Amino acid sequence: MSERTDQKKYDQLIRDGFCTIDQVLGPDMLARVRASSDGLLDAKPDSHFAEQKSTGSMISVYEDPFFSQLVAYGPALDALAALGFHRPTWSSGFVISKPPHSPPLFWHQDWWGWNDPCSYEAPPQQLFLMYYLVDTDVHNGCLRVIPGSHLRRHALHDCVEEAHTDELRSMADPEHEAYAPADDAMDVPVRAGDLVIGDSRLLHSAHANQSDQRRTVITLWYHPLFHEMPAPIRARLADHDRPESWSDLETRNLLKPLTAVYDEAAPVPSIAWNRTPGPDLN
Repeated sequence: MSERTDQKKYDQLIRDGFCTIDQVLGPDMLARVRASSDGLLDAKPDSHFAEQKSTGSMISVYEDPFFSQLVAYGPALDALAALGFHRPTWSSGFVISKPPHSPPLFWHQDWWGWNDPCSYEAPPQQLFLMYYLVDTDVHNGCLRVIPGSHLRRHALHDCVEEAHTDELRSMADPEHEAYAPADDAMDVPVRAGDLVIGDSRLLHSAHANQSDQRRTVITLWYHPLFHEMPAPIRARLADHDRPESWSDLETRNLLKPLTAVYDEAAPVPSIAWNRTPGPDLN
């Protein structure tokens, strides 16, 4: 097993499904991420935000090559290494920004490999790394989670079997249970530059942004144990094209250590995409 230097945070991640690391983004990097994110958000038409009324926005980091630097950001990789994850790979990421006076994000989980038995075991197969770009609390839309729901079935699993539907994103039914408070939920307020690391199976959402300013988070998806994952999952993760703007030599070299590669002598079919937990989650 790889050396782990932050056992306390690792134990929290396994037990609760998330942990936070203070001030991972330095002031200069935070300013650069803000500038890039604001540029992408300012360029989006009103229709984008209408379609993403609950989410706020959903902009791929591929729209700005600068984000490759955040994907490979040393202090974040050091934080993963401290948890014992020394060979992570990366797959995608999004700029998710709640405009002023916007509604809550719906409850959901994001894992897509539920057809494989590894999905019901403790080790995380996929992690989100969330960077909030402003101090964030209940008033302006902080994260809320159901601790332990990455390994245990919760009533919300049956309320929101399929995440990220058009109806949920556009908030077609504001009375849907997916937007409601949950008695066993936990708020996760953070300061700008903090890092939230969470298991993709964790049920999570966000409070409404009641402030006069946008609240932006950058969410990047990593696979901390890629080289130990079942072959069908590795095959799917390796089948991933990147845009031409991310194909220059400098960017390729930067991301090479984080790129999923599947080169088995006897390849297997990729796992089917399935975001709905099965009966083994109990």
